[in-house]
Amino acid sequence: MKEKFLSIYVIFDYETQNKLNQLQNLLINNNLISTHTTDIPFHITLGSFPLDKQTELEKRIKEISIEQLSFDIKLSKIGHFEKHVLFISPTKNKMLNNIQILFNGNYADGYKFYPHTTLFIGDKKQFKVAKQIIKKNFKPFTAKITAIGLSEFFPTKNILTENFQL
Repeated sequence: MKEKFLSIYVIFDYETQNKLNQLQNLLINNNLISTHTTDIPFHITLGSFPLDKQTELEKRIKEISIEQLSFDIKLSKIGHFEKHVLFISPTKNKMLNNIQILFNGNYADGYKFYPHTTLFIGDKKQFKVAKQIIKKNFKPFTAKITAIGLSEFFPTKNILTENFQL
């Protein structure tokens, strides 16, 4: 991963944030402290970009937010990356794909777009326990995407958040 980069992501509504926080609190209550970024809302990352793209990205976000309606997405399954990143992923969604195509960048890590919301990052032993807890407590549900954000990483610095139309 590059040292500093920009990331664009879509943000869930308040109700979804609460549901995801409840799941994350189950992990915390079991002494499982994640190393993932927790100082921004739960989200789905659309792409990452070099720092010199900030002005262009801000303009694009503002343009999109004027016309983009909030939309529903089903958070449907638990997944993982390399048995240390635990996440919830959505069912394929045309609206999400259409927005992601507008920000199809992979500067930070070179991975393909795989829509997901991270719940936990830890070592393999912690991951195994976290996965069991989430499996026991997660039920698929419909979430709402209501905003788009731009942040700088690392350290995390929120640059812009624009709400979609209701």
